[in-house]
Amino acid sequence: MMRYAAYAILVAALLIVQMTWLARLTIGGAAPNPLQIFVMSVGLLHGSEEGAVVGAGVGLLQDVVGGGPLGLGMLAELSVGFVALHTAVWAAAAHLVGMLQAPILEVARVGALGACYNGVVAVPIFRGLRYVDMALVRDHEDFR
Repeated sequence: MMRYAAYAILVAALLIVQMTWLARLTIGGAAPNPLQIFVMSVGLLHGSEEGAVVGAGVGLLQDVVGGGPLGLGMLAELSVGFVALHTAVWAAAAHLVGMLQAPILEVARVGALGACYNGVVAVPIFRGLRYVDMALVRDHEDFR
């Protein structure tokens, strides 16, 4: 239970950083997405099922805060937690609901740039999340 409370605090902090600072850091139409890396890290550390649940929650939160169509981010982040296909799922779903009219090559270019940015951000987020998990396990064992 402590882990989920720590995750909620991390998600809130990452969401604030993403919506305020990183939204302005676009290069070539793509920006780093630390929440996507967080969800992938949870999926890698704790399994696909937990990654999908955390991804669905994070995606729904992003939809509510970001003002996008409710459920679109949830579907994309759920897939990230399960198999890491965020950009492809989001683009396909956005195209289906008529929200995305860009050519496929433009979507692929922005997706590739986003993957590069997220690759840079992934290492510190994954290491930090693993550190938090290990610290929570140690605290839990010391508590017993």
